[in-house]
Amino acid sequence: MVVEKDYIIETLKNSGIKSQVYTAMKKLKQGNEVHVAAVLRNGETFTRSGSKRRFMDQEGHQKRRVRLWNRSTSFHVVIADTSEEAVEGILESFLRNLKKGIAVDGNWVNIVVGDVDWVEEGDSILKAKVAVQFDITFEGGIYEDRDIKSMDIGSMNREEE
Repeated sequence: MVVEKDYIIETLKNSGIKSQVYTAMKKLKQGNEVHVAAVLRNGETFTRSGSKRRFMDQEGHQKRRVRLWNRSTSFHVVIADTSEEAVEGILESFLRNLKKGIAVDGNWVNIVVGDVDWVEEGDSILKAKVAVQFDITFEGGIYEDRDIKSMDIGSMNREEE
C-alpha cells in the first residue's frame, strides 16, 4: 500500500502540483491553500484466489507462482485550484503520466481510474474554487513461489515378479 500511495504522490508532483500532497483528511480540512492535492486511503479488499503459473527463475529452476489472494487497494485523489482550466490541466497531465500498472515486490499491479467528480467552491471543504476528485484502484495480489521438482528419467522403479 505504501508503494502505491508514493507512486500517486510522485505522479501528482510530476503533473504540476507544487504544494504538499495531503494524505489525511484532518490535515486537508485544516489547510488554507487554494492549490492543493490529496491522496486519501479509501479501502482495501481481499478475495481468495487459486490461480497458478509456471515460470523459470534466474538460475534456471522451474517454479510455480500461486496467487493466494487477489488484492484491490483504493485511494481517493483530490486536485483543487483557483480555476477550472488549472485543475483540468493538472488532471490531464496526471492521466498522461499515469502508467497502466506498476511492479510491486516483483509482481505486476494494474492501475484503474474510477469516475471523475467535479466539485464547485460551495460544495467542498476546500478553499479552492474548483476541485476534481476520483478513485484510483490498484489490482494485484499476494503470491507464493513454490519449487517444481524435476523428474529424472528412470527414477521410477517397477517391481518385477
